Amino acid sequence: MSGEEVMVKAEGICDLENTVFVAVGKNVKEGKSVLSWALKSFAGRRICVLHVHQPNHLFSSKDGKLSGAKLKQHMVKACQELDRLRLHKLLNQYLLFISQAGIQGGKVWLEIDNVEKGIIHIIEERKIQWLVMGAAAETHYSKQLSELKSSKAKFVCQHAHMHCHIWFTCSGYLIHTRSMDNALLSRMESLSSPEDKGGIKIRNHVNDGYEDLNILEDPSKPGSKVVKVEIKGDYSRLHSRNKHDVHLHHATSQPLLEEGSFHRKASSVERSRLEHAMMDAENSKQRAFEESVKRWRAEEDAMEAIRMAEVSYKLSKEKEDQRREQEENLAKQKEEIEGLKIQHDLYLKELQKIQEKKLVLESQITESSYAGKELEEKILQAVELLISFRKQRDEMQVERDNAIKEVNRFRKLAQDDADEYCIQNFFSITFSDIIEATQNFDPSSKIGEGKLGSVYKGIIHHIKVAIKMLPDFGSLSDSDFQNKAERLSRVRHPNLVTLMGICSESRSLAYEFLENGNLEDHLACREKSRPLHWHHRIRIAVEICSALIFVHANDPCIVHGNLRPTNVLLDAKFVSKISDFGVHLLISQNENSNYDDLEASIYVDPECIDKGPVTVESDVYSFGVILLRLLTARPASGIVRDVKCALESGNLGSVLDSSAGDWPIDQAELLAYLALRCCEKDPLNRPNMLSEVWPIIEPMRDICTPHSDLNTSSHSSKSQKRIPPHFVCPIFQDVMEDPHIAADGYTYEGDAIKGWLYSGHNTSPMTNLKLDTCDLIPNYALYRAIQEWQQQS
Repeated sequence: MSGEEVMVKAEGICDLENTVFVAVGKNVKEGKSVLSWALKSFAGRRICVLHVHQPNHLFSSKDGKLSGAKLKQHMVKACQELDRLRLHKLLNQYLLFISQAGIQGGKVWLEIDNVEKGIIHIIEERKIQWLVMGAAAETHYSKQLSELKSSKAKFVCQHAHMHCHIWFTCSGYLIHTRSMDNALLSRMESLSSPEDKGGIKIRNHVNDGYEDLNILEDPSKPGSKVVKVEIKGDYSRLHSRNKHDVHLHHATSQPLLEEGSFHRKASSVERSRLEHAMMDAENSKQRAFEESVKRWRAEEDAMEAIRMAEVSYKLSKEKEDQRREQEENLAKQKEEIEGLKIQHDLYLKELQKIQEKKLVLESQITESSYAGKELEEKILQAVELLISFRKQRDEMQVERDNAIKEVNRFRKLAQDDADEYCIQNFFSITFSDIIEATQNFDPSSKIGEGKLGSVYKGIIHHIKVAIKMLPDFGSLSDSDFQNKAERLSRVRHPNLVTLMGICSESRSLAYEFLENGNLEDHLACREKSRPLHWHHRIRIAVEICSALIFVHANDPCIVHGNLRPTNVLLDAKFVSKISDFGVHLLISQNENSNYDDLEASIYVDPECIDKGPVTVESDVYSFGVILLRLLTARPASGIVRDVKCALESGNLGSVLDSSAGDWPIDQAELLAYLALRCCEKDPLNRPNMLSEVWPIIEPMRDICTPHSDLNTSSHSSKSQKRIPPHFVCPIFQDVMEDPHIAADGYTYEGDAIKGWLYSGHNTSPMTNLKLDTCDLIPNYALYRAIQEWQQQS
């Protein structure tokens, strides 16, 4: 087949002589029509499907070879594989149709561009003897159809091997049959043409013999042809088939057949067939040309398809890139969606928590509403109570006003009684009374002398007193002196020496007489005085602090200005009392500002020495020096420095007075630090007596127990029964027999506190602060405790 290498493939073929081959195409409907006719006509024979497949030219170049530079190899293979699958699918449909008829079938196929040539090739290669194929498309079928309409059918009819018997059908009807006899004539007609100058020789094998048929041109008659048949081999077998010789003449010539012994004339039918054969040859050439044009156009279309394929490839590549980009975007979106899911879950959890909180809040709101209603009811009740209380308040207000009037009336009466009491207890002294009491100022009666005058002891109006003779007469008038002295006589405190009377003409003051002298004598152990125990020293410090707080709180404020151990006197029970308080008010300024006495100046605030008048802070400074003297019993000069060094070195015990007994070191250190603070040079850095000193020193009074006899030794004092300090009246300094509680919270002897209040005082004897009320309450619990203690003793 013009040098083209093709391979016929077959399946299910074993007996060619008993097998009928049926040529089918891509149109399954027409193919099944041909198969149906074959199945009916050749019942009992094997049926084999014959198919010529035209390969797809989209992937072939002009020379029929695949262009690897145009398309990717894998795309070509994929398309070829797809084409092959379609081929087998088509053949399997036909085989299924055959098997449904109960006939065993097979298939043979070939891939080639030209279908009719492929059928011829399969016939020759497989030596097919029985073939059924379509004569024309079913659309061309009619009852008058008696000739082959399909070009493929015509080509196969003319060119198929003569030993192949072919039946041509259309729409299930037999249209034409080509047997071995008319195959020879058809072959002759197809091979004779006007272009053959020297003739054509046809050889056809018939069984074991063969025949040679020559178509020769008669040289005597141009344009005429003579067909010469030479039969070799078994002539009788050929003769039995054809029954006559054949001479064909072209057109107007009279053909002659010359072969040895016989010449016959060709019949008019044979001439007609020959003419038809020549016309078919012309038509075949025309069709070949048309096929070439179609092939050329197909190749152009293939090139265009290749270009389109390249564009498609580029587009596919772009789409692939887009697909990858979309996949990446999808992956990112997926991650974002996962993140959003996580956030959604978190938000759901938060929403759930919020809903739970909402429920809790709603329950709380409900409870609050109930509570609000209850509160409203309570408020209404409270309003009612308030109205009733207001009524009671108004009634009580009226009662209080009446009570105040009564209190004021009784207070006025009490003031009158107090003035009368003070007048009775405070007496005027004449100068002759002083001369008589001092035995005309006998030196033996003199018990002291200082910058503010000399002190004598004596008896006036049967009362033992200490008479203080002030220096000179001063700058005050008699009336001023009298008024100030009387005002000082009203300032009374258990730890202040009581002013008993005055002498205006001699400017003398008569104080109560205290038997045990002053604190300086006991600290210095003068006149065979025994050293004070540390219990008494702490108690004396507490008493001095209490007296100073009292006089500082007085209205107007009274500043001592000359506080030192010689002005701290001790009574028979060693209760300390401060003397000379307010004396500086009764003398002239020049005399008051004289600090030439070195011993006295040690106790005076350095600020006052440099700048002038005494202040409350001046008494605080003097109290600090006295406190250091009580701790150490050392001379006042340099005592501040010594104690400070001892505290810094952590050796306070080295400066404590050992004659006072075993000091409790904690209390001693606390008092030492407090004393140093009181001795600060800057008055602003010194502590306040009421708010800072008193809270520290007052609790120490509980550890101090007064003794009935302080003249005995410390060992003998320890053996005596101690008096609980809260049993002792702060005013009388004796065990109370009728204890009463005042408004300041302190307990006093009933007569003592009543006398204090009746004297016109409305302040506390201990703090000098104003009392809220003058009412007294009997302290029965303390009374029973005192009774039990006295019975035990």
